[in-house]
Amino acid sequence: MNTLTITKRAIANHLVQVTACAFGVILFVGCASGPPPALKSQLTGTDTSIAQAEQSGAAQGALPELQSAKDKRAKAQDAYGDKKWDLSMQLAQEAQVDAQYAASKSQANKAEKSADEVDRATERLRDETERNLAKDRAEARPDAR
Repeated sequence: MNTLTITKRAIANHLVQVTACAFGVILFVGCASGPPPALKSQLTGTDTSIAQAEQSGAAQGALPELQSAKDKRAKAQDAYGDKKWDLSMQLAQEAQVDAQYAASKSQANKAEKSADEVDRATERLRDETERNLAKDRAEARPDAR
């Protein structure tokens, strides 16, 4: 074998190594530039929290917290589309907290209304009981006849 053949082989081997290395770097950068798996999970969790808030009645109460959650979720999706992963994650987390707060506030409003109804019913019962006692006392007095 002559030196020229060895040099061609060495160059070919070196070219294969460089190509493989470049392909590996491109593959690594391509994978690294995608959204983190936690972000997709967060967006799904945010969607679930918004749906739960709507089911709890937050939509009927026209709570601004629910609208805020929806607005932030839309902005998170926009940031996701623009490959701004950190911003998308932050907005999705804020949207989830807003949705959870809206659901809690809606449930608290319902509990307050229920408590008010119980208070009114108790007051009516107390009034009726006092009227009945007064009537019974009046009927029990011999001079009242």
